Amino acid sequence: MKAFVAGATGETGRRIVRELVKQNIPVKALVRDLAQGRECLADCLNSGNGSDDLPGVELVTGDVLKIESLRSAVADCTVLLCATGARPSFDPTGPYMVDYEGTKNLVRIAKEKNLQHFVLVSSLCDSKYFHPLN
Repeated sequence: MKAFVAGATGETGRRIVRELVKQNIPVKALVRDLAQGRECLADCLNSGNGSDDLPGVELVTGDVLKIESLRSAVADCTVLLCATGARPSFDPTGPYMVDYEGTKNLVRIAKEKNLQHFVLVSSLCDSKYFHPLN
């Protein structure tokens, strides 16, 4: 098994990556920026050897809104875990683009690549009772 995690730098995504690593499951973590990805996933860094390597984790750059960036990234994975969520901003289209269009792109790629499992995990606005997305 090899897991592809979209949203790996978010709160939920980091927890998923951490748990997969604990279970010795190889992970491809989708990030938009490699430096930010390394920083966000620092708690998974292979401490003690002075390297930048993430043990069992391969960082791949891409964007859920750009389906062509997902095709090669998912190529050797067997499962896809989606932990994406629009970041708070003044852009009212953010949730539609990321949470709908982005997820739709991930589902399309999972079907296209005939992946064994697609898992959608969301904690979006779960602590904000009166939020319109809740």
